[in-house]
Amino acid sequence: MDAKQTLINFIPLIDSKLNEFWDQEIAKNFGFNQKQKNLVKKMLLHAKEHNLRAAKRIRGAFVFYAYQLGKSTDDRIWDAAIGVELVHTALLMHDDAMDQDDVRRGRPTTHKFFENGDSHYGESMAYDLGDAVLSLGYEQVLNSKFDSDLVIKATQKLLRGITGTAHGQAFDISLEKLSSWTEDDVITLHRAKTALYTYENPLFIGAILAGLKGKVFDVLHDYSMDGGVAFQLQDDILGVFGDPEKTGKSADADLLQGKCTLLISHILKAGSASQIVALKKVWGKRSAPKSDIDLAKTAIIDSGSLDYSKKISKDYAAKAVKTAEELRNLKLNPEAIDFIQGVADYMVNRDL
Repeated sequence: MDAKQTLINFIPLIDSKLNEFWDQEIAKNFGFNQKQKNLVKKMLLHAKEHNLRAAKRIRGAFVFYAYQLGKSTDDRIWDAAIGVELVHTALLMHDDAMDQDDVRRGRPTTHKFFENGDSHYGESMAYDLGDAVLSLGYEQVLNSKFDSDLVIKATQKLLRGITGTAHGQAFDISLEKLSSWTEDDVITLHRAKTALYTYENPLFIGAILAGLKGKVFDVLHDYSMDGGVAFQLQDDILGVFGDPEKTGKSADADLLQGKCTLLISHILKAGSASQIVALKKVWGKRSAPKSDIDLAKTAIIDSGSLDYSKKISKDYAAKAVKTAEELRNLKLNPEAIDFIQGVADYMVNRDL
């Protein structure tokens, strides 16, 4: 199975389900007077547009294919897959406000959409709407039409996973305040956020709802810890060297925000004095000119930091691929294993 093509084929299926969900939610017309109804409709229309922007849908796909490890295709799994994608949209709304990003998937971030000259109002609306969409996501998983004990267990995993992600986000924004941080801190951060949130959470939810037990969860955990790190290291590379037309976000923002990534930790450790100076003229300096940004990116390349980050990402991906092979000894659906295994390799070779 070609994981990339499988994911491409999956996207219109889940997007259709998401579109149907939003139309039903908007049709509820919540509000106690017309003014409030108008505001809620504006919020939900933006949430729908945000959620349906072009995306990888890797989280929903992980729910779907982890379920297929033990079960054949079953429409009941769509509620959980939709729920995980809604949770993702909610956290992006929050994350973009915290990072003060202007663009997400080629369109305005939520706080920018609502800002209208008042940044505090825009950020407040982003957190508020993010909370609402987060709750809608949780509700969707709870609405899954499986045995109640499985639904409760899956929801508990989702909630605990998002709790861990919140702790990871706190570590992320706190690292930027520290005078000293290490490569281990970067990997720790990626495990708490991406490995838990993008990999383990959806994989576990799908497997739980399929009624799987035992060693499969040990394998999925180990796979997620390595695959998630590989995914995020590649994301960090794209955050500096990606094509904004493909990624839908700025290729300068991570540098200007002072993001603590492997690219940065390596140049600070192994770069020459002049390369470090070039980096520090830009890193964490939101108003740095484009000419200095370009020099900083050149310094990252010349220091070997880009090649180093690519190597470490591929090393983690290779470990994830090897771990996923253990699923074949558990007599699970080989096509679902092909997808899970193939994703680890595809995600470190993607350009968006």
